Amino acid sequence: MDEGGLRVNSPHVIHETIDGEVIVINLASGNYYSVKGSGAEIWDVIESSPGADRSTIAAATAARFGCAPDEVAPDIVDFLEALQREELVAVTENGTRVPTAPTNGTADGAKAFEPPLLEKYTDMQDLVLLDPVHEVGGAGWPHPKPDASAA
Repeated sequence: MDEGGLRVNSPHVIHETIDGEVIVINLASGNYYSVKGSGAEIWDVIESSPGADRSTIAAATAARFGCAPDEVAPDIVDFLEALQREELVAVTENGTRVPTAPTNGTADGAKAFEPPLLEKYTDMQDLVLLDPVHEVGGAGWPHPKPDASAA
């Protein structure tokens, strides 16, 4: 379970959190994802503590829901494996135990833990893969094309 830490797989993965839902786009595959509830909390732990190992991610997430890590670890590990399969997170060489304070916390248990769910969408895959942001050179984007008449 602690064979390495995890980080968001940038630059191939971009994400934005809106009203407690994380929208994640894998620019390499063209797929996009919706992550809600406890999955959004797990994503936040990964984002805020790059390189954290799976045990640390599980403990930090459990603390946010006022649960014992042993109660929720299997669901969290399954979710982390799904994120890896979809190449949304990458493994770092050495997992670290990063101190993570519960944020958006519910240490009183008011917010119940539900197993995280990764919803995958492929309907815009062709459009995402055609996006010119994939072909950005050193000059950045947008960058005007060189004037052909000057040559």
